[in-house]
Amino acid sequence: MDFSGKDRKPDASHALDGLKKLQQEFTSAAEESRRRAETLGAAVRALEAAQQREQAQENARYRDRIALGAAYMKGLLAQEKKPHEFSVFIDHTGSMTQKPFAAALDGAAVLKEAAGAGVMLWGSAAAVRPVQGDILDPAVREAFEKKGASSDFRPAVDEMVKIAALNRVNGKPSHFFVIGDGEFADFPAAKEQLEKLLKGAFRATVDFIVLGRANTGMEFLAEQLEKDFPGRVRHHLVNGPAYWQGTEGDLSQAVQETVTKAATERVRAAPRPAQKPAPAAKPQSPTAAKPQSPTAAKPPGP
Repeated sequence: MDFSGKDRKPDASHALDGLKKLQQEFTSAAEESRRRAETLGAAVRALEAAQQREQAQENARYRDRIALGAAYMKGLLAQEKKPHEFSVFIDHTGSMTQKPFAAALDGAAVLKEAAGAGVMLWGSAAAVRPVQGDILDPAVREAFEKKGASSDFRPAVDEMVKIAALNRVNGKPSHFFVIGDGEFADFPAAKEQLEKLLKGAFRATVDFIVLGRANTGMEFLAEQLEKDFPGRVRHHLVNGPAYWQGTEGDLSQAVQETVTKAATERVRAAPRPAQKPAPAAKPQSPTAAKPQSPTAAKPPGP
């Protein structure tokens, strides 16, 4: 019997059915989300694996290219049969970004593998730091921490003076390669010390490889030294499409080719100047007076 105005008890079965239906909807949505997450995860893993394979192939190309350049330089050194000492100083200042820095290391690797060249970092620290281990190893490269804000080039030149003195005692020429973006702070001090180096070690040479824009301080320094030490100081500019629009691999290849070409010019003996041809005899003029024959007829007498 139903009495009007009296509250009815809630229907528990109806509420339970509603909750079960809602639970089923959530369960279905969660299952769909799980399937989508698994699909996305598989796609991400596949892309990561493809990227790792591509990076491994690119690293192999780097190593193959560097190995080819190093093999060429080894053969050249063996052919010349003369001792040569190479040292590479890489710009590690704050203005050197990842792309040119990696390319500079690749260029240095050619001389390191071919001739055991010493590789050193200058800038971003008070002292020059030698590179230890395999400079093509990503883990080694990541360890090159910039420890300060120094942009002075003078400490690198000081190290060159020490190396040149040691090589002079051992009877070896010193070939220094400087690779960077051309920016440094202490122009007068660096120039003064470089002049001291070149005057004191007559078999020392310096090649500046400038990456990026032209008319930098290092390019101007090289041009000033080239006037006073012709042939012993040279600069090479790498600022074409490989730098501005190319990939890291393009720039790496350009730097390696520049290093190899510059090192080849240092190793090869200077060609002997060609002998000047003997001057050709001038043809005798047909109108020139001919000498009289001793048997020529005498003019009649009176």
